[in-house]
Amino acid sequence: MTRLAIPPDIRFGVGGFPLAFTDRPEAKDRGAVFAWLRSIGLDAIELQMTYGPRMRADQGRRYRTLSLAEDIKISIHGSYYIVLASPDPAKVLRSVDTLLRTYEQADILGAREIVLHPGSLYGASEADAARRFTENLERFMVRLGKTDTSLMIETAGKVGQMGSVDMILDVAATVKGVGPCIDFGHVHARSLGGLETPDAIAHVFEKIDAFQRVNPDTPIHFHYTPIHYGPRGEIQHRALSDTDGGSSKPFHPRPEPVAAGLAGLSGRFTIISETYNSQEKGAIRLKSLINSDVCGHKEANDLVE
Repeated sequence: MTRLAIPPDIRFGVGGFPLAFTDRPEAKDRGAVFAWLRSIGLDAIELQMTYGPRMRADQGRRYRTLSLAEDIKISIHGSYYIVLASPDPAKVLRSVDTLLRTYEQADILGAREIVLHPGSLYGASEADAARRFTENLERFMVRLGKTDTSLMIETAGKVGQMGSVDMILDVAATVKGVGPCIDFGHVHARSLGGLETPDAIAHVFEKIDAFQRVNPDTPIHFHYTPIHYGPRGEIQHRALSDTDGGSSKPFHPRPEPVAAGLAGLSGRFTIISETYNSQEKGAIRLKSLINSDVCGHKEANDLVE
């Protein structure tokens, strides 16, 4: 197989500030992360605002300048307190306010993707919760108005949460300005070990490919981590080394079949590694696999119908 260079609109990055960065002397200035990422061959970071958009405007503007200088793409992980499927109108109104402020933060940072968990089922079926979520989301997008920032709805890791692959792709296909965020660790956990085999992971990518063919201009966002799960789903992210049995047992999903699926996609996407205390290792492993002779990325004109 001819080796294919990875197109510039495919990005590999880390979720938050990895230990390998924060242990360095220059990490006293968190803004140094952008040059550090560039130095190790990565080009994306997802800033964690899971408890609300609290970054100062001057800090956000500085991060934007530094990220542009190093060509590092910034995305934002939105607050867990944003619950648009809640049956409580007051909670929905507070969620709308928080999400509006998150978009304002994204504009300051130059971020063009906001990741959002759809939230709890609130005792309803996923179909009913998803319907309420979608209706409130459509109202929010009308209120928001024109924007270049996409809202990426993420698959959930727990059984009692909204966020199956089918639900996420359906919402992304329905609501303008919304894209899917497929977290392979979450899919594995909520299915209680459903992504242990390459065939199971390939089946997820079949759904993504079908979505992409109908929605070619919609960006797609990915999260990757091996994961520890229990009867109710996600318990803990694991390190990349844990996929090779570095702990008492190997954890899944493994990076190789995930990389193989990513390599078969056309279009633009971002893959954020959330491997425990080893985010950069997960991202570098995926990038290396995708840009290898084994998993060369397929340009759109290389795909055969």
